[in-house]
Amino acid sequence: MKITLLGCGPSQGVPVIGNRWGNCDPNNIKNRRTRPSILVQDRTTNILIDTSPDIRAQCLDNNIGAIDTVLFTHLHYDHIGGIGELRTFSFLRNKRIDVYGTASVLKTLKQNWNYLFEENLSDTANIYEPAAEPHEFTHGKIFNVGDTKIIPFLQDHGICETTGFRFGNFAYSTDVVHLSDESLASLAGVKVWIVDCLRNEPHPTHAHFDRTMEWIKKVKPDSAVLTHMNFQTDYETIKSQCPEGVTPGFDGMVLNVN
Repeated sequence: MKITLLGCGPSQGVPVIGNRWGNCDPNNIKNRRTRPSILVQDRTTNILIDTSPDIRAQCLDNNIGAIDTVLFTHLHYDHIGGIGELRTFSFLRNKRIDVYGTASVLKTLKQNWNYLFEENLSDTANIYEPAAEPHEFTHGKIFNVGDTKIIPFLQDHGICETTGFRFGNFAYSTDVVHLSDESLASLAGVKVWIVDCLRNEPHPTHAHFDRTMEWIKKVKPDSAVLTHMNFQTDYETIKSQCPEGVTPGFDGMVLNVN
């Protein structure tokens, strides 16, 4: 399984509009962070997690020509802002793209972007066919995408629920400030974990460095990669704080997981 970290930045990206780099060294390319999305590729399927507002540029930068399936973690703009690109993904595959989310996520997506899911009766020439095929999942219940078994697990984002995903020996947890014992238990035995770590200081909706390290000690993955880092989090500085087996992510980072 190949994992590409397309974007590992926060809701505003790094730098923030106005060329604000905060604590981040602008001369280090690993500090330039787009909004969060990752690509999971197995032998038969390209699975995208979230359609960030930067997804078009991310696909171009990483030479991604096709997506089969999209999994959504939640409804915040930095995770769904690029949903309109489903039309392009659908065109390239010549089929609807399978879209997975919880019942509440799918309800909102279908209401706000109904043209992606439903036929437009006024489009008698069928110029714009629906691009997305919705599929509902429930936290804790396994579902399959191609040859891949996926376990969605509940996460607390402080102001809403989000979904983490486990793919065999790999797991992804973004936008989370609290993880229940049940959710941590669902990560037992995972080898590689990409996990939220916004900054050093506590935050009401995201894990900070010390909390993330506590989770990593409990889960004990072979390796962990930090994501959703904001402009207070310089790459080299946070890397120097990380224990063995833990590293900050960067846009374009590729991981191979057996």
